[in-house]
Amino acid sequence: MKHNILKTIFTLAVVLLAACTPRATPIPETLLPTRPFPSETQVTTLSQSHPLDTLTNIPEIDVIIQAVASGNPQELRNLFEYTTATCMTVNALGGPPPCRPGEAEGTLVEVLPSLGPEGSFLRKDEVENFPGLNVTGLYAVYRVPDSAFSDENYPAGEYGIAYLSEGDRPEVILQVTDGKIVRIDYVFGFPESNAILPEGVPDFVLEPVSK
Repeated sequence: MKHNILKTIFTLAVVLLAACTPRATPIPETLLPTRPFPSETQVTTLSQSHPLDTLTNIPEIDVIIQAVASGNPQELRNLFEYTTATCMTVNALGGPPPCRPGEAEGTLVEVLPSLGPEGSFLRKDEVENFPGLNVTGLYAVYRVPDSAFSDENYPAGEYGIAYLSEGDRPEVILQVTDGKIVRIDYVFGFPESNAILPEGVPDFVLEPVSK
């Protein structure tokens, strides 16, 4: 009997103690620890490029940089300098622009050339289809070396403005002369190949963050 009374008193004491103990308050999500560093992709991009709106104090270059940084394709289209070339009905890799159906071979056409794995052309009357540049950072601005590829259909610029992209998109180099874009180059395989710029760059207007 005495043992049962003591057991009952002990049980009541445990229940009362549990009832008087305050419950733990959940930690608000805003106070939970967050990842202290950006992702590896973000670190790579930030460490290898200048901000898109980085200027050089050279007006004919800065007008291009500002147009790209604006994100407005029309501002960029307004700075295209078209090449007048003769079309050909049979187009070889890196050759003249192809003729459209019904155009006679040798017809003069106005185009903006592009170089990548293959050469291509944007016709002046198709410029509204140009979507702009989806780039993430300004890599470098340099004076184009004399050894850079250039011909009557794919003229090189006086300056090159190199941009980095993310994901599977190619890097972009704008060939610029007198404040106009005369050619767009697309570079594949960077940073694995570590070769976004041409060999023999004589000098930089804006050096890469890390060469």
